[in-house]
Amino acid sequence: MIDNMDTLIMLNDKSIKAIEKRGIIIKSLKEKNIGIKEIKGLLNEIDEKKSAIIFEAMEAVTNSDAHIADIEWQHLAVENILSVSNRIKREASRIVGNIAHKFPNDLEKAIEKLLLNSKDPGTVVRWSSAYALAKIIVIPQYANGELFDRLTEICNHEEESGVKNQYVKALKKAAKVGL
Repeated sequence: MIDNMDTLIMLNDKSIKAIEKRGIIIKSLKEKNIGIKEIKGLLNEIDEKKSAIIFEAMEAVTNSDAHIADIEWQHLAVENILSVSNRIKREASRIVGNIAHKFPNDLEKAIEKLLLNSKDPGTVVRWSSAYALAKIIVIPQYANGELFDRLTEICNHEEESGVKNQYVKALKKAAKVGL
């Protein structure tokens, strides 16, 4: 079991590249050597750049092994969707998108925050919000409701094609689900 001190030492070790640190954290998360409780403790002790590495690792894990994530992963991601750091906003949004299907009844706060980020001036932040909202809108309980109308409106006003395409594809799928 890796403890917070080991992880903190590793994160502060300048001889280890960020990509390697991310890989170590991914492995630790997948092997359940470190959990969300420990991650939360670490996030209180490290700077934004190191926090972003942790969120990048969490996103990678949820992208490949969503079953590992529990509701606490969802809550931590939602808490950070409106971070001051665009890297953390991006990864927190993607985590929510990756695991939204697991927690369909616990998405209201995430949706509110993702909708706020859909107006962000940064394309990467808008894209990651669109990614998460696209995953949410295809969940049957969201496919034919108010969120569908909101995303249609956002899509109609979005000028960046990569962001817009996230919405277009998801709205087409949601229309089929909502029938």
